[in-house]
Order: sequence, then structure tokens, then C-alpha cells
Amino acid sequence: MRNDRPRTILVIAICGFCCASFSVVAEDNATQGDTSAEPTSSEYNYDDYYAEPQDTKPSPLSLEYFALDLQLEAQAERRTVRTDGQGFGLPNFAQNNRFYRIQETMGLQAGGEVGRERRWMRYDTEFRFGLSHERYVENSPAGNLETSPDSTLLQYDINLELFPAGKLSATAFASKLQDRIQRPFLPSLDRRAERYGIGLFYHDPKLPMQLTYEHTFDDLTSNSRFLLDDEERAEDTLRYELTWQPTQHHSLNLQYEYERRTEQYSGTRNTFNTERNYLILNHALQFGDQHRNRLDTIFRIEEESGDLPRDALEFAPSLRLQHNDNLFTSYRAQYLKQSFFNLDTDTLRGDWNITHQHDDGLTSTFGVYGLRQDTNLNADTTEWGVNANFAYTKENRLGRFSSSLSYLHSDTQTNDGGRGGVVTFESVTFRDPLPSQLAQLNVDLNSIVVWSANRARVYIPGRDFLVLPIGGVTSLVRVRNGRIADRETVLVSYTYRTFNDFHVSRDRLDWRIQQQFDNGFDVYYALSLQDEDIDRSNFLVFQERNINRHRLGTVYRKERWSAGLELEYNDDSIDPFMAVHTNGDVSILQNAHHQLNARGTYSFFRFEGQDFFRPRQTNLVDVGLQYRYLFNQDLEANATASYRYESDTLFGETNGVDLTAGLAYKIGLFSVLLEVEYDALDLPSSTDNTAAVWLKFRRDIPIIGEARR
Repeated sequence: MRNDRPRTILVIAICGFCCASFSVVAEDNATQGDTSAEPTSSEYNYDDYYAEPQDTKPSPLSLEYFALDLQLEAQAERRTVRTDGQGFGLPNFAQNNRFYRIQETMGLQAGGEVGRERRWMRYDTEFRFGLSHERYVENSPAGNLETSPDSTLLQYDINLELFPAGKLSATAFASKLQDRIQRPFLPSLDRRAERYGIGLFYHDPKLPMQLTYEHTFDDLTSNSRFLLDDEERAEDTLRYELTWQPTQHHSLNLQYEYERRTEQYSGTRNTFNTERNYLILNHALQFGDQHRNRLDTIFRIEEESGDLPRDALEFAPSLRLQHNDNLFTSYRAQYLKQSFFNLDTDTLRGDWNITHQHDDGLTSTFGVYGLRQDTNLNADTTEWGVNANFAYTKENRLGRFSSSLSYLHSDTQTNDGGRGGVVTFESVTFRDPLPSQLAQLNVDLNSIVVWSANRARVYIPGRDFLVLPIGGVTSLVRVRNGRIADRETVLVSYTYRTFNDFHVSRDRLDWRIQQQFDNGFDVYYALSLQDEDIDRSNFLVFQERNINRHRLGTVYRKERWSAGLELEYNDDSIDPFMAVHTNGDVSILQNAHHQLNARGTYSFFRFEGQDFFRPRQTNLVDVGLQYRYLFNQDLEANATASYRYESDTLFGETNGVDLTAGLAYKIGLFSVLLEVEYDALDLPSSTDNTAAVWLKFRRDIPIIGEARR
């Protein structure tokens, strides 16, 4: 029965499109059958009737552009890694790698329209073929290696649009990329990436609809029996959307999506197959005086089968009542039922808020919420809370004054604990040199999996990040020479355990005050206070997470430069610190030919040390330059330079340099692009230096019109 649902939805959608198409054809036939508008015999012009016939019909096929292009890309890269001896008789280590690559490609682009008055179909196509030659050289104490592999490239991209100006239109597309990924001294990977699909669209002001199907396939094959390098990801998606809009203030939107996904990641022969049905109804109604009141209702069903399935059922009405110009209230209820692995969760939540906007610039909000969550394998939770928010803005003779104050009280009680829970794709942002804490307590350290934000890469513990358990709190710290960048956001999945019958009460206060002066000065102060009270008679493992954070700063802004200073004091129960932050940027040159900008930041952290942390001091310096010179309309040069310095009394010193320069030159249909990059990373026990050069030539050969770039 589960597999028949997509077919049923598809039949209903096609029937809807057929009915809509029949109504359009009926209207056209009715117009053609109406002879009341035909001219009488007295209205004919007989001179035109007996005139010589002229062929004025446009061609049913138009070719707007047809062009070739030739490209040549060359790349050279040199990387040197040195590691200092770590004692125990281990010697110094140095390795040098060189990489050379030349790729020649030829492309063909064509596009135009087909049909009567050229309104039947629009087409855009592109084909590309190429050859690639590479060479790898490695010199290390373990020996010297060298290899020179070759590969080919085949790529096409076709896009069609049928009846673009009609009430019923359609689209179709197909693209494919087939090439080979070379790896130094390892078997190469044959890559095949495909994407194709179709779409039907019914354009109507009261009942628009669309039905689309899309298939994507990515495959990497190493052709090796001894390595688990093969990777395959396939996805089929069928979407149907309908919107009923009887009036301007009333709408009902229906969306259905069927997805079938197959994934096999490099490093394992296991596959993960998932089928997903997703249905959502969104109803919106505006009513009352001037239609200022609004009722929104969401009904959502998600059903998955296969590996790692997740099911969900949600019903969430939301009501907003505008009592007058300055006062409105909002009411929201939510019922959410989720199932993941063997964990079933039922959540019931209610919210009420009242907001008043004063004429003098003060906005006040007060709210109450309650939450009840029942699970079969985790602790049952009851939570309620109140919040109050105030925001004030006022112009004065010195400039503009603003302030905001928020207070939150929450009370959480768990019952029937002692069981595990699951967290999937929690968002965590790294900020040097501070650790990033996970939301749940008592995390199973071996279960932590860190993904990139787009889920395309899995980061490795020890190489990309470190796990630091501090009491019941789990923190993550990025490795400086890993693949995670500073201030990058990642997704974390893990399991955790709860304890029997604990009670925690939390109060949090946030206050910010700021004065913006007319002369460019801004002065601000921010305060964050949090106090937790845990019933230690039932909950003996964790300590309260108390926060006492203060920030005092100033910013001075001018037309072409700005500078800022901030003092930060954070008396956190986990890892308290004091910090000083400075930043500045300046536009040194800015005219028709020159643009030179500079920026810089400096931060000093003094960690007091507590529990598992030792006292330490950290200095962070980030400076950068950006330059652009426009010789003329066809010649442009640019360069960037950045330097990062980090000194930590516990982890040592780190220096990083990043230099790039580029030159773009265009002579008619011939273009040249030259880029040079140098990266250097000096860690306490090793250094990594990389220099690379890219050179790209392109020659366009238009035959008809000008190709789309």
C-alpha cells in the first residue's frame, strides 16, 4: 500500500492537468466557433483579395545563436610539508609534492525557438569535450614517486521550454558530466554525474499547479578490488504543488513530494536506501477589519521507509488578532509526533503572546508557553516558561538612542529517565579560540558525527576537530590544520543519556543599550545573566550552567574607514574568560582605476581555568589587504593578502599566510585569465607551504549571434 501512494497522487495530478488543458481547449474552440465577429461581404477589400500572394509566414525554426569555443587550462602546484622531531628518537620529516595539469576543451552552444511565431518551444544546448594530461611527483625520505595519467571529459546540458507564453507550459532538461578524477599514486576515479527531469505548469490566477520530476545520479568508481573507494548517490524526486486562491485574502497550498534515495559512501560497501513521502497543507485566511487578522494552519505528514527512516505528523494552527493599531495578540498550538530509529516522541506545545507598540518608540511583548513531550525510549519532559521583551528607540539631540531588554524563565521536569536519546544534525558554529558546546548533556562521545553544512563531507575526529568532555557538557574544538574553517557552521549528530526524575529551573536576562552619535561614534553595553537551579537530590552528575557576561564597546565610523573596541567579561561556569577585541577597516584608494581596502582585527583572551581547563592566554591577529586595478575595459588586475597569527600559552603559536593575485585580459573574443596563489601555515610542530599557478585561455567563435556565457 505504501508504494501505491505516489502513483495515486500522480494520477490525480495528471487528471487535474488534463481537466485544466481541456478547459483551455474548450475556450479556444468556443472562440473559433463564434462567427459573430466575422466581417460581412461588404467589408472585404477585393483589391487585397485579388492581389498577388506574398509569403509573409515566419520560419518555424529560429537559431538565435550558434557558437564554438576553445579553452586551454594549465595548472602547476608545489607543496612542501615539514615536521619537527617529537622526541623519542623520531627524526625530522620533509616531503615535497609537485603537480602539473593541462586540459584542452572544445564547446558548442546553440539556442533558439521553434513553432508558429516561434512561441512553441525555446531550446538552449551546450556540449563540451576535452582532454586532460597530469603529472605527479613526490620526494620524501621514504622514496621518490612519479606518475603521468591522462583522461577525457564529456559534458552536455540541454534545456527545453514548451509553450512558454501559454496557460499550460512544460520544461525538460538533461545534463551529464563524464570524466576521470586523478589521484596521486592511487587508482583514478571514473566520475559520472547525471541530472534530468521534466515539469508541467498550469498558470491560473486562482488555481496554479505544477508537477515536476527530477533524477540525479553521481557515481565514483575506482576499478580497484582492494580499496573501498566507490561512491554512489542517486535520487528520484516527484513533486506536485497546487494553490487555491479564491480571493486575495484566502489561500490553500498543497505540496506533495516523493523521494527515493540511494547512498553508498566511500570507505564502506554498505548502502543506505530511503523512500520518503511528504505531504503538507498550508491554509491562510485574513479576516476582520481591513483584513488585519490572520489565521494560518499547517498540516504535515512525513513517512519514510528503509535505512535511517524518520516519520513525522504535525498539526500547528496559529492565530494573530490585531486589536488596534498598537496592540495585537498571537496564539499558537502544535502537535508533533516523530519516529526515528526506535524512538517515538509525542510533543504538545502551546504559546500565547501579546505585543504593544507605543507611539514613543517602545515595543513591549509578553508571552507564556507550555510543553509536554512523551517518549518510549527517553525521559518524558514537562516544560513551561514565561518571557518578556522590551525594545525602545528614540531620536535625541545627540543622535539615536536604542535599548532592548528580555527576560526568560523556564522550568523543566523529566520523569521515567535513565534511557538514551538521539540528536540529528544539530547546528554548531566554531569560533576560535572558544570551545563550542553541544545542546544535550551526557553525550556518548563515540557516537559523535560531524558533517559539513551541505552534508557533502564528514569530518574526522582528531584530524578536523577535538572532543572535550567537561563534566556533563561536551565541547568541540576545531584543529588548526584541519578542514574546518574558523566561524564555519557544521551539523552534529549524536546520542545521549538522561537520568531519573530531575528538575531544573532557569532564569535568563539579556539587556543591551546603545547610543549612536551624529559624529559617527557608537557606544554600547550588553549584559547576559543566566542562573540555573538543579535538584541535586535526584540529579547529582551535572553542575548548574551559570553565565555572567558583560560587553562594553565603541565603534567610530567615517565615510571611508571605521574602528571599534570591545571589552568582554564572561564568568561562565564552564570556562570563564576576559577578552579585548579591536577591529578596523579602511578604504585607502577608491577611484575609477584603483581600489585598495585594508582590514584588521585583534583579540586577547585570558582564560581563568576551571575544572578540566588550565589557565591560559590567547592572542589572535587577523589582517588583510584587497587591491583591484582597472587598466581599461579589457584588462583588470586584482590581489589579496591575509595574515593570521595565534599565540596560545597552552597550544603554542600558529602563523598563516594567504596570498593571491590575478590578471584578466580580453581582446575581442579572446580572453586570458592568470591566477597565482601562495599559502603558508606554520604550526608549533610542522610547516605547510603551497604555491600554485592557474592559466586559462578561451577563444569564442560565434557563427550565428552571440552565445550565452
